[in-house]
Amino acid sequence: MIPNSEGTFTKAQITVPADYETEKLPAVVLSHGFHGTMNSAGMKDLAYALAENGIAAIRMNFSHNLSENPDSRQTNRYTVETMVSDQVLCARYMTEHYNIDSQKIGVFGRSLGGRAAMTLVNESAGGYDYKALVLVAPAGNQDAFQRYMGGDAKWEKFKREADEKGSVTYQGVVMTPSFFKNIEEYVPTETAYKYEHPVLVLYNTEDNVVLPEAAVECANSYKDHRLIEITSKKSPHGLEMGMKDSEIREMLFKDIIAFYQKNLV
Repeated sequence: MIPNSEGTFTKAQITVPADYETEKLPAVVLSHGFHGTMNSAGMKDLAYALAENGIAAIRMNFSHNLSENPDSRQTNRYTVETMVSDQVLCARYMTEHYNIDSQKIGVFGRSLGGRAAMTLVNESAGGYDYKALVLVAPAGNQDAFQRYMGGDAKWEKFKREADEKGSVTYQGVVMTPSFFKNIEEYVPTETAYKYEHPVLVLYNTEDNVVLPEAAVECANSYKDHRLIEITSKKSPHGLEMGMKDSEIREMLFKDIIAFYQKNLV
């Protein structure tokens, strides 16, 4: 439970290799998507897989807790800006409390968490030079999230309601005017030129939440990128990463781990 700038607490889970005290280690900050959690879409298992391969990981809930009690009520409210702040908070916590090499930090983000991850690395938030970025179905272009909420007309309707009432709740997430402002005023694909380290983007041809072309646009906005395309009707937006006994999941985990080992270790 890490105190944050809002006066609330960011709940996070750290996973490290057993020998983490013997030498400086690379680390990855893992970021979930809209109305997800630190354990959704296979992120817990990915964190353990990274640790088993010599890479520490930290994942967090973007919905903050009201007290230091892990079971305390959550705010169910966040913006891309607060998501980036949480990513920095967790990166800093790792470097200050564990044997982590601050020059070997990677980032992972899926869906809206991918947008936050793109923002984080593009702007070197927190003063870190993030060395590797993995994105899963990233909603980081001009209109991916607007489309997710039903298109421009519905987006504008939600935005007006948030302006009038102070917030609007969608799929359990409390969206303030700042949420809409963050999405509209900062488009990560437009600032991706700032980031020159390797990027790996995974997407599903069957994804109907973040369309394949949006993920490809996010990838193409980076100079040094690689795309992995899969096709799964069983898990359109999840890419089977939260499924057990999935050959696609195992393949993607191996690709992600190999990518971080090449660029962080």
